[in-house]
Order: sequence, then structure tokens, then C-alpha cells
Amino acid sequence: MRAHAALLCALTFQFLARASPTAAAASPPVAEARALLRWKSTLTLPPPSSTTYPRPLSSWSSASSVCASWAGVTCGADGRITKVTLPGAGLAGDLAALDLAAFPALRELNLSGNRLAGAIPSTLSVLTSLVSLDLSDNALTGGVPGDALAALPALRVLALRNNSLGGAVPSSVGRMRTLERLDLQAAGLVSTLPPEIGGMASLTFLDLSSNNISGGLPPSFAGMRNMRELYLSRNKLSGTIPPEIFKNWPDLTLFYLHYNSFTGAIPPEIGEAKKLRKLSLLNNNLTGVIPAEIGGLGSLQMLHLGQNCLTGQIPHSLGNLTQLVILVLSFNNLTGNIPAEIGSLTALQDLDLNNNQLEGELPATLSLLKDLVYLSLSSNNFVGAVPEFASQKLVSAGLSGNNFSGGFPLSFCQLASLEILDVSSNQLSGQLPSCIWDLQDLMFMDLSSNSLSGDVLPSKNSSLSLESLHLANNRFTGGFPSVIQFLKMLTVLDLGGNNFSGTIPSWIGSRLPFLRFLRLRSNMFNGSIPLQLLQLSHLQLLDLASNNFDGQIPYGLASLTSMIQPQSEFNLPSIVHHQILHLEADFYYADRVDVNWKMQTYEFQGAIALMTGIDLSGNSIGGQIPTELTNLQGLRFLNLSRNNLSGTIPVNIGDLKLLESLDLSWNELSGHIPSGISELVSLSSLNLSNNMLSGEIPNGSQLQTLADPSIYSNNFGLCGFPLSISCPSGSSIQISDRSKEFEGVYVYYSRIAGVVFGLWLWFGSLVFSSPWRISFFYYVDSIYRKLV
Repeated sequence: MRAHAALLCALTFQFLARASPTAAAASPPVAEARALLRWKSTLTLPPPSSTTYPRPLSSWSSASSVCASWAGVTCGADGRITKVTLPGAGLAGDLAALDLAAFPALRELNLSGNRLAGAIPSTLSVLTSLVSLDLSDNALTGGVPGDALAALPALRVLALRNNSLGGAVPSSVGRMRTLERLDLQAAGLVSTLPPEIGGMASLTFLDLSSNNISGGLPPSFAGMRNMRELYLSRNKLSGTIPPEIFKNWPDLTLFYLHYNSFTGAIPPEIGEAKKLRKLSLLNNNLTGVIPAEIGGLGSLQMLHLGQNCLTGQIPHSLGNLTQLVILVLSFNNLTGNIPAEIGSLTALQDLDLNNNQLEGELPATLSLLKDLVYLSLSSNNFVGAVPEFASQKLVSAGLSGNNFSGGFPLSFCQLASLEILDVSSNQLSGQLPSCIWDLQDLMFMDLSSNSLSGDVLPSKNSSLSLESLHLANNRFTGGFPSVIQFLKMLTVLDLGGNNFSGTIPSWIGSRLPFLRFLRLRSNMFNGSIPLQLLQLSHLQLLDLASNNFDGQIPYGLASLTSMIQPQSEFNLPSIVHHQILHLEADFYYADRVDVNWKMQTYEFQGAIALMTGIDLSGNSIGGQIPTELTNLQGLRFLNLSRNNLSGTIPVNIGDLKLLESLDLSWNELSGHIPSGISELVSLSSLNLSNNMLSGEIPNGSQLQTLADPSIYSNNFGLCGFPLSISCPSGSSIQISDRSKEFEGVYVYYSRIAGVVFGLWLWFGSLVFSSPWRISFFYYVDSIYRKLV
């Protein structure tokens, strides 16, 4: 009887326990907690002192309640775990030790932004309740476990982006009928797209960008009728764009195929995607015309067709895209005029038509674009005057490489937000208005290669932000522009190819503390090189060539510390890669500097940050080459040619290990060529001609590649390779001694000959009759040429 009572009591207790949700919730399944703790024991967690990661697993303990206390864990009403969300927790390890079978109610697993490695376990197939799986931004490998994922009947979101999975897009994705979002961006995928991909009937979002997927889009691709956002950019896809896509995807809003190899024409059927907001086909091999049907996409906000092979004219129908914010048609072969309808795009912020074959005058309707932020019309064939731009939001105006004429537009002075102004390589003339210096946000201004003239006038409110100023190849006159002393942020200053005269002002060293690139070549500057120039410790390019400088090379070159160490891309001046608003993509405006490099002029763009050199050629600088010049071991070129330098080549010239170009020609240098010159392993251009050097030319592995004898021509007493004059064995020093003697005799007699011939020329021109004068001058000239 007692046994029956005890049994009845136990059964009653069990019934009440099962009927009470509160009792069940208070006792979650022990197996789930143990599975998580076992996995935690295999992970490397951030240290307690870490401020980078939140350390949620510090709350995981057998002494605390899973549902009430464990961070990142969510339970259902029955006490079973439904969510494990630990994004960016700094977890290092793998998923092999995680017993997924212990979580039958798990609906969401988010371990993104950690340091998990290894393969994704195929045991995922047991998570039959899983709706969302996010393992993005880890170091997972081993491919996409397609069969295991296809076995998850409730899965709607799968994100594996930014891993190193490798392998192909599995054909089993076609069985993921419930999947709505698939994100495999930058997952290391290769191969082609499987035909089965069209079976993902519920898919609305697909991102396969930044992989190595090749081949074309399979015909079945158009079967994903619910598609809204497609990202296939930065792959190796080819073939044509299937027109069926735009017929079958009525809800398409975003279509990104940029940076692939698609060919053929843009399908006119694109006009049927009425909900399309963003279209990017940048950097493919598309041909044909821009279909007029694009003008029917009334919701379009971004149209990016740049860097293709499109031809024909800009359709007038684009004027119907009144919601358009970005229009990029650059780097194509478009012709004709800019349609006046462009003025209807009143929401436009970004207009980029550079590097086409567009022509004619700019439409006056451009002044209606009052929200314009970025404008690039460079490298076309536009003519006429530059129109007024009314947008007070304009940050960048690129009009270079056209045929614009007339005076410098005064309207530029009203663009208070302007940061970048490039009107180089046009036909602008007249004086530069002083109001241009009042633009306080202006960082980059390039007016080079125009016909601007007159003095550069100062202003009372000079820009405090200007970092790069290019006035080269104009007709400016007057002294060194005084306005420059107020541009304290300058890193690049190019005044080359003008008619500036006078001396370099002494304030240049103190007023321009950040200057890196100074180019004054091909002007009429004179006087000595000021010592204050050596205060420019950041200077890495000094070009004073083809002026009238005299005096000597100043001592103290060691203070040019940026020329002592090689430059790297990490030392870029901020304007070299100045980021401006380009909305969907980062846009960088690369600065440029013309450099006379290896006896030719090159335009360095972007890479100017790596360029270090000195060019003082074509002046009247005398004295000796300072030995401390060899301390500037970051130099990549050195040109001191066509001056009056004397003495010897510094014996430590071989310390300039990075030197690629050395030109000391047309001076009065004497003595031996230092043997250290053979240690210049990077040297590819050398010119020591037209000096008074003597002795044996040094041997060296790099010098042996410089086999042109003209680089040593017109020197007295040089011998050895590559000259045809052999050096007598063991007589190098004797040759040197005799050469010094001959040099003295040569100079002595040349001076006497000069005086005598000078007197005879003066006397003969007065006394001799015309026939005798002609014969006499001919005789004198022949003797003089033999001597010199």
C-alpha cells in the first residue's frame, strides 16, 4: 500500500513538472550548456586587458544560468538555445569541437568577425531549425559545404564573406529553395557558375563579388525571379549580359557587374527594369552605344558605365533621369556634344565624362546643377569659354586637356567649397585673378600649360589649405610670386617654364615648412641658391635647371633629411592621394610632377612620393661639388650638367646606392673617375662627357652595361672600356700625372691663344679689306677649333 502511494506521488510530481513552463525554463538542457563550455575550452580568447574585444565568453560558466547570464546566447520559451550571436568577439580556434547536434532548436548562429579557422563542419546539416548562418570575416577554409547547407530546410540567410574557403560555387545551391540572401563575397571561390544556381527561386540578394569566378552567366541565371540586388563585381566573368535578366527580374534595384570582362552591347531590355536604382558596368569590354532605353529608368540614382568601349553620343533621354545622383561615362569613345538636357538632372552630384572624344561648347544648362560636388570633363575636345558653375557644393572641378579659351573664369572665385581645381593643358589667357587665392578650402590647383601671363598678383586672404600648386608652362612674368609665402601647407610647387626672374626669396625656408617638391626650371631666376633653401627638411625633389643661377652649391646639404633616406609610399603627401566624395566608390586625385629623368621628361603621377632627386643643370654654378652631397643616399637622380663646376668628383660618390641617373657633363671636372662609381648598382643612365677627366675608367658589373662611349667623350686622357683607347698596363697613375701636366699646359696656351686671337680679330676687322677679313676669320676659326 505504501509503495502504491509513493508511486502515485512520483507520477503526480512528474505531471506537474511537465505541465509547468516555469519549471522547464528554470532547468535548460544541460547538454547544450556543456557543448558550449567544451567548445569554449578549445578557443583562444582575448586577454582580460583587451579593449578591442568585448569578451562575452567571460560570462559563460557552469555556475551561472545559460539563458539568464550567458552573453550572446538566447533561449526559447522551452529553455532551449535558439540564438548564438558572438560577432567580433576575438575568438580564435575552429568549429570542429562545437557539437552542433546538441542544438536542435538553434535558429541563428552568428560568429562573424572573429579569427576562426579550419573547415565549416558538414554536421551543420543537423541544424534543421537554422534560419540564419553568418560566419563572415574569419579565416575559414575547405570550401562551401553545399550538401550540408542544402539539407537545411528553413535556411533563409547564408553569409560566408571574407574567408579563404576556395573551391567552386557548389551545384547544390540550386536545392536551397528557401534561401533569400546569399553572401559569398571575397571567399576565394574559383571555377564557373553552376547552371543549378537558377533554382534558387526565393533568392533576393546575391553577392559573389571579389572572387575568381570565370565564364559567362548561365541561361538559368534569369530564373531567379525574385532577385533585387546582384553583386558580381571584381571577378573574371565574360560573355554577354543576358537580356532575359531584365525581363524576368521586375523587382531588380541594384545590378553590379563592374571589373569583369563582359563583352557585347548593353541590352536595350534594361529599360524594363523599372525599379532599378543603381547600375554599375564599370571596367568591362562593352561596345556599342548607350541604349536610349536607359532614359526610362525613372528610379535610377547611379549610372556607372565608365572604362568600356562605348561609342556614339550621350542619349538625350538621360535627361529624364531626374533622380540621378551619379553619372559616370568616363574612359569610353563617346562623341558629339553634351546634351543640353543634362541640366534637368538637378539631383546630380557626380558628373564624370573624362577621357572621351566629346566636343563642342559646354551647354549653359550645366549652371543648373546646383548640387554638383564632383565634375570631371578632362581629356576631351571641348572648346569655347569655360561656363559659370553655380554649385556652392562643388569640391572638385577637372577641365584639363581640352581646348577651352578666353580668360580665367572669375566664377571659380565664388566656389567656396572647392578643394581641387585642374584647368591645365587648355588655351586660357590673360592674367590670373587675385581672388583665386581667397578660396580657403582649395588644396590642389593646376593651371599649367595654358597661356596665362603677367604677374601673379597677391591677395589679402590667401588660402590656408593649398598643398599643391602648378603654374608651369605659362607666360607668367615678374619675380618669385609673393603670395606663395602665405601658402604654408604647400607640399608641391611647380613654377617651371615661365618668365619669372629675380632671386629666390629668403623666406622660402621658413614660410614653406612642408615643401617636398620644388620645380623652378626653365625660368630666368638668377643669383645664388639661398642657404635658406636648406631649411626645407622635407624636400625630396629640387629642380632649378635652366635658369641663370651662379655662385656655388651651398654647403649644409645634409639638412635635407628627406633626401638621406629612401622614400616609401607610406610617406605620401596628403594631396597625392586626396580622397574626395565619389559616393559609391573612393576616388583619389593623384598629384603629378614633370621630372627630367635619364635625359627625358617624364610625368610622375602618384609615384612622385617615391621620387627623390636634384637637378641644377643649365646654370652658371661654379666651385666644387660638395663632398657632403654623397650623404644624400636617398637620391635617385642627380643632374649637375652644363655648369662651371671644377675640382674632382667626390670620392664617396659610390655611397649613393639608389642612384639611377647621374649627369655631370659639360663642366670643368678633372682628375680620376672614383672607383666607387662602380658600386652604383642601380645606375642605368650616366653622362660624364665634356669635362677634363683622366685615367682609367673604373670597372664594375653595372658600369659594364653602360657601353655607350659617348658618355665619356671629350675628356682628356680617359682610357678603358667602353672607349677604344686601351690603358697601358701598370701606367694608370703615370697617365694621371701626365694628364695633370697636359691639362695645365692646355689651359695656359688656350688662354694665351684667346688673348692673341681676340686682339687680331679686333685689329683685323678694322685694317683688312673685306676679302682678306673673310680669309683671316676662316683661318682663325680653324685654328681655334683645333685648340678647343
